Amino acid sequence: MGAIREVSTGRILLLEPEHLVGRAPSSALRLAERYVSAQHAIVRWTDAGWELKDLGSRNGTYLEGARVQPGKEYRLERGARIAFGKIEQEFELVDVTPPQVMAIPGDGGEPVLAEGDLLALPSNDDPRVTIYRSADGSWLLEQPDDSTTPVTNLQSFEVDGRVWKFCCTEQIPKTTLANPFLELEVRHIHLTFSVSRDEEHVELRATAGSAELELGARNHNYLLLTLARRRLADAAEALPETTCGWVYQEDLATDLGIGLPQLNLEVFRLRKQFASLGVADAANIVERRPRTRQLRVGTGRITIVEL
Repeated sequence: MGAIREVSTGRILLLEPEHLVGRAPSSALRLAERYVSAQHAIVRWTDAGWELKDLGSRNGTYLEGARVQPGKEYRLERGARIAFGKIEQEFELVDVTPPQVMAIPGDGGEPVLAEGDLLALPSNDDPRVTIYRSADGSWLLEQPDDSTTPVTNLQSFEVDGRVWKFCCTEQIPKTTLANPFLELEVRHIHLTFSVSRDEEHVELRATAGSAELELGARNHNYLLLTLARRRLADAAEALPETTCGWVYQEDLATDLGIGLPQLNLEVFRLRKQFASLGVADAANIVERRPRTRQLRVGTGRITIVEL
């Protein structure tokens, strides 16, 4: 993804889709020097690539040593040298690929990058809040109470008292991988579990039409197997489809012999695995019922084979 390097220190900075440079606290690249204006310049991603625009700064913006015209947009190539207010303090554009979906902490910490249209905060190892792309292409913020709200580019929100800013750009393709599951929804996927007699070994296979993918044997497969069994049992009792399979998080954690933080981590890993397949609504492999703290597997197409 797009990045610049501070030439004097070697520090690498990831670029937001609209990367404001200046002394103002809201700047993505905040420079404290007095020769830098509050809102000095902006480095922005467009369909044509990265571009630079001076915002009418007092001491000017420089590209390859020459002062640019305020308000005019300049296309940036890899290796371009940029300076803000003072030509000696240069930054080099070292990566010209599109910006990645990310969440940026307001306290100046490192951004957290999305993987496969899925982003966990404060980290992948502690997924208290999840942001994911829905089947219709919009982004949703899933809160600790399992409620979801839309989230858009540059929107700010809090996670345990820490402010984050969401950054995305719709120019980014959803995936670049050729994949038989691309744009497929969870509800259309058939899950086949192969379970050893002692249940120590659970292999998972996903199929969609003629496409088939072996997902291997992973620890989180047992969580999904437990949810699958619950959904099949409810369906066997002829319960309405919308009510089948729901289980309280606390009960599920107890059945699995793990704590709630570990349960949330396993759910995130499952979602991440299906997101890597290009599934359009990968977060729905484990659905959450808002404000009830209930979960279920997101498809009723399930086969369990006892080995």
